[in-house]
Amino acid sequence: MPDADLRARIVSGAADAFRDGDFHTIGPDDVARAADVTVAEVHRVFPSWELLVVAVVDRWTKDGRDALRGVAEQEGAVAYLRARLDRGHRHPAVVRVRVALLSATSTPGHPASGWFRQQYTMLFEDVTLALVRDVVAGRESRGAAPRHAAEQLVALFEGLQLQAMLRDDTDLLAGWDRAVARMRAGWAAAAVAA
Repeated sequence: MPDADLRARIVSGAADAFRDGDFHTIGPDDVARAADVTVAEVHRVFPSWELLVVAVVDRWTKDGRDALRGVAEQEGAVAYLRARLDRGHRHPAVVRVRVALLSATSTPGHPASGWFRQQYTMLFEDVTLALVRDVVAGRESRGAAPRHAAEQLVALFEGLQLQAMLRDDTDLLAGWDRAVARMRAGWAAAAVAA
C-alpha cells in the first residue's frame, strides 16, 4: 500500500479510536487495531505521536470548516459558531480531544504548539471576517467592532463547550442563544450611544 494511502488509513483509524475511547488512554496499539495495520506501520508513517494527533485534528478541523463555511457566509458568525457547537455536541469526543490539546499545546516548547495556535487564530479570523460581513449586510449592529465582537463570541463558544463537558445540566444551544441575545442587545445599545 502506498504511504499516502497508509497515512490516510492510519489517520482515519486514529480518528475512530479517539471518537470511541478516552483520548488520554488511546495509544499506537489502539490506532493500529482501528486502522487494521501493524503498530510498526503506525510508527513508520508517524514517527512522533504528536504528528499523528495533529493529522487527526487537522482532518477534523478541515472537515468541519468546509462543511460549515456556507453557514458563515449566508447566515453569519453567530449561526456559524452555533452550528459548530451543535456539531461538537453530536461528537463530544472530538471536543474532548480539542480541549485536551489546547491545554497541552499552550505549554511552551510543545512540539505542536505553533500548529494549534495557528488553528485557533484561524478560527478567530474566520469569525472576525464573518462579523465584518454581518455588519455590512445588516445582520449585526455596528455597535461593536467586529474584532471585539469576535473575542466575545469565541470566548462564549469555548466557555460553553467546556461547561457542557463538565456540567450535566448544561443546555448548550439554549445557553448560546440566551448569551448571544444579551450580547446583541449590548452591541445595539453601543451603536445607539455612538
